[in-house]
Amino acid sequence: MSEALRNALIKLQAFIGLIGLAALTPLLILAATLSRLIATVCRCPKPKSIEGEVAVVTGAGHGLGRAISLELAKKGCHIAAVDINLSGAESTCKKIQEIYNVRARAYKANVTNHGELVELNTKVVGDLGPVTVLVNNAGVMLHRNLLNPEPSDVQLMIDVNLTSHFWTKLVFLPPMKALRRGFIVTISSLAGVFPLPYGSAYTATKAGTLAHMRALRVELAMEKQKDIHVTTVMPAFLRTNDEVTHLSNTVGITDLYPLLSGEEVARRVVAGMLRGEHEITLPGLASVLYRLVHLLPVEWQVKMMLLTGSSQFSKFLDWKK
Repeated sequence: MSEALRNALIKLQAFIGLIGLAALTPLLILAATLSRLIATVCRCPKPKSIEGEVAVVTGAGHGLGRAISLELAKKGCHIAAVDINLSGAESTCKKIQEIYNVRARAYKANVTNHGELVELNTKVVGDLGPVTVLVNNAGVMLHRNLLNPEPSDVQLMIDVNLTSHFWTKLVFLPPMKALRRGFIVTISSLAGVFPLPYGSAYTATKAGTLAHMRALRVELAMEKQKDIHVTTVMPAFLRTNDEVTHLSNTVGITDLYPLLSGEEVARRVVAGMLRGEHEITLPGLASVLYRLVHLLPVEWQVKMMLLTGSSQFSKFLDWKK
């Protein structure tokens, strides 16, 4: 058989497969919808217990990281609060110890440094025990110069928001595999599926974390590590940062959707993690919206973005001038 004929047959096979998938899609959507409704009504699968487990939470010194740490402690989990700002992590631990009967220790570590994370794991195991819950929360959003960002700002966002997740996985996942249990939670952003104009570096890093966790989920399934659960969280803007809150109110982002509180996001994140949910969008309606939008041709997706948010992001540019 000639190479040209072989390639033609492969293309035909792919085309037939595509037609078959298109024909099955309505049934798959119906099955997935019914499955989700049944799970919601029955509240199944039942939440797992993490009482007595050890959690590492990065960026735990303030905001959402602190709120998640408190919520995990409420479930009986011992907390390793990690932050580059040690005093913030210590403050989080103090709050935990005032309320909950769990152990909490503060650790200073730069999540962009693989060596420091290796040392961190050694310390946490010695102080609290093996880590079976990892929350990748540390992140930065720099917008000091939107049109011509400093290379150092771009690199920092890449290092903190994306590269660090590879390092934490390399350090904390192998012991979970040995124990054959664990949870990995990654805080991404809706910016990862709805591009943020003039925030391409932030958007790219958040989209990267989403893809990273999807690939990891498949890898764990192939390795039959069914008791290691990977959850990716994609929230809208939170009111845990004063500058973000001021910016959102000034340019009118809150006219599209109100800002989320750290406490409500933390409750949803931990509840979803314990139920083994793969992806969580906040607000929940964004889950449907982004899937519908991505069915459209790319040029229509751009038009939708311009229609719904161009005035807000134009104000954003004016605000930074």
